[in-house]
Amino acid sequence: MIATPLPLAHELQDLRTKVMIDALDTEFLSLVSWDWESRVVRYPRVHPVLGMPDCVIPGCTKGSALGEPVCIGCIGRWRRSGLSLEEFAAVPRESVYHRSDGQTLCRVPGCQRPPRLVTDGLCTAHQSRWRASSEPTVEDFLRNSPQQGLPGFGPCQVAACYRLRGSERTRYCEVHRSRLHRERQSGTFDGDEERWRLTSSSVPVNREVSLRGLPDRLVAELLYCLQGRTARETKTKDHRLRHISDQLRLLQVPSLETLGEDDLIRAGLVDDLRMISRGAQTALRRLGATAETERLKDVWDLFVFGHHGTLTFSRIRQHPLREAVKVWAYDELPRRRGRHVASSVQNMIRGMEQLSDSLRLQRDDEGHKPRLLSRTDMVSFCNRIAFLAETGVFGAHHRVNVTRYVRKIINRIRVLGLTGPGQMLEGLPADFSLSMESIPDEPEDTEAGRDLPDEVMRELCDNFDLLEKMSNREYRVAAELLVDTGRGPDEISTLALECLGKNPDGTLVLIYDNSKNYRLGRRLPIAKATAAITEQQERVWARFPGTPADKLKLLPSPMTTPEGTKPIGSIGDAHRTWVNALPDIMIPVVVKVEG
Repeated sequence: MIATPLPLAHELQDLRTKVMIDALDTEFLSLVSWDWESRVVRYPRVHPVLGMPDCVIPGCTKGSALGEPVCIGCIGRWRRSGLSLEEFAAVPRESVYHRSDGQTLCRVPGCQRPPRLVTDGLCTAHQSRWRASSEPTVEDFLRNSPQQGLPGFGPCQVAACYRLRGSERTRYCEVHRSRLHRERQSGTFDGDEERWRLTSSSVPVNREVSLRGLPDRLVAELLYCLQGRTARETKTKDHRLRHISDQLRLLQVPSLETLGEDDLIRAGLVDDLRMISRGAQTALRRLGATAETERLKDVWDLFVFGHHGTLTFSRIRQHPLREAVKVWAYDELPRRRGRHVASSVQNMIRGMEQLSDSLRLQRDDEGHKPRLLSRTDMVSFCNRIAFLAETGVFGAHHRVNVTRYVRKIINRIRVLGLTGPGQMLEGLPADFSLSMESIPDEPEDTEAGRDLPDEVMRELCDNFDLLEKMSNREYRVAAELLVDTGRGPDEISTLALECLGKNPDGTLVLIYDNSKNYRLGRRLPIAKATAAITEQQERVWARFPGTPADKLKLLPSPMTTPEGTKPIGSIGDAHRTWVNALPDIMIPVVVKVEG
């Protein structure tokens, strides 16, 4: 099917919808067989992310999406049969005649009406003729009494449905007619049939998701988000997308961008479904965003700056000071590298939040007039920080860092010219600053080194099996490599599959990237190739035989990388859960990590 890139021009109601539709890739739309008339997403049979291969049972055309060789419908029959898969597959399933959208048609050639019963496959009219005949079976009836196909009655009037009506006496397909009848019988129908037609879910069909009955804006958003998840090699099962679209239709919301947390809870979009919905909102927020547009906000999405995470400026209460800190951050970000840029820069901004709180609490004008600030305000700030550290609100190290961060940012703001004429901090007095003498001495480190005690290391190494059981094999290998090599978590998690090299003298080296300092391809001499590396390499080669070795990761994500090219996520959370589950000997380790 050729995918049409745009709906009819008169259906476009706003510029934002057009932007989203323009962002849809025609190759992706063709992959899901999309056109704006039918509005049905159809999952392909063969694709590394969206693919749903056919059930292995002969005669069954449903997809098997759960890693099983058979579909959900056949799994139950197979397990109840007590047969092996080979024996069960030898018993063919009765074939049915399918329309391209999943609904069966009458078995009479050319008939456009759906069957009354799936078992005989005949529409109501042809079923009556067969039963009035003397033919014992449907096959005999079709062979000995040739019938003429009959025209259909049109589509079901439920907005989400694309099935055919079974009779001229009803407005609905057989499934929705029965559904409405049951709701009336049970008392769950509220009497508003027009709203029921707008909000009722479609008939679930394997490999298909109906987006009918949703506004153009919402349809474009769901397609764009599915496109983005597929590009990131993140699987989106058809039943999950179907549930989300059904709940959005029930809520009658115009856009995902207007969907709040209360709406997600009310719709029953919980756990991973809410995660997909939030991911969709994030993708939509980033569509069309640039560093120039993001810098105007009080919360920055660092994706548009080439980093992970967000920066928040809203807790700096004085508008001129907040805008100046934004300019500083905009200037600072290009010089930052690594996976933890957001936390590093946010920690520095928190120092300015402490200065903002001090001005708000200790000045009559709450610090909103930069011209009136003075050295006295900085002294008051330093005294307040000392008081908070002394009373245990935060530690002595944090006191040093806050003072250091404020000094650095205020000095940089002056260098950037933000205190000059026409700038946001115009007229800021020169004595509103901190000198090196204002930074307190570093507290003494009384710990006897930072190495873990030998008995703790032994306990950790003896419980790698528990880590694998609580998470997966990749996290266990990561922990073993952390112990064997002494490298950091980010350096280990991003190792390439072919991370072992040799020096000219034949000694082995571990090849890794120090992304934080932009030192790529570092070579660490190791005594021998650890079993953790060699065994993991064999596992990855066997798991992803079709992916080039230079594209593979040593520790591929077990969930979101069907081709083995994406590394595992943060190691810290899995390790923290593991350590907390160990015996009492690990309590000092947990306290040390937390502190």
